[in-house]
Amino acid sequence: MFVVPNLTLLVQDLAFIVLMVLLARRLYRPVAKILQARTERIQAGLKAAEEAKREREAAGKEYENKLDEARREGQALIEQVTKRSEQLRQELEVKAREQADAMIAKARGEIQQERKRAIEDLRRQVGELAVLAAGRVIGENLDAQKHKQLIDRAIEEAELHA
Repeated sequence: MFVVPNLTLLVQDLAFIVLMVLLARRLYRPVAKILQARTERIQAGLKAAEEAKREREAAGKEYENKLDEARREGQALIEQVTKRSEQLRQELEVKAREQADAMIAKARGEIQQERKRAIEDLRRQVGELAVLAAGRVIGENLDAQKHKQLIDRAIEEAELHA
């Protein structure tokens, strides 16, 4: 049989075992629950942080996509405005050319009319001078028919010599 040499050792062992059982029931379980709850909160926080990170990345990608789309739209708008301004420039150039051509044609017409007037005026003056000179040379007045014939002949001779 087993003989207990020292009763104090036995009581201490028994007290230790009872203390361990009480600690396990009263202290270890609540501490384990607290630690488990803390672990769950940390894991939930990590999951929330990971989810927030994914959302932030998704928002960043969406922001980049919208920024790229805005750049494309801006570039398209710039190209559209450039094309429209080029069209307007060409239209204005055509209108200016047409106006210039019209002004030149009008000026040419006016010059031609002025030239005709000047030639007619010159013919009239030459005719009058010729009649006056012929009248003085001949010493008589010419009637209108003779006057016209003389003028026409002088003009024809002048045109032939010119």
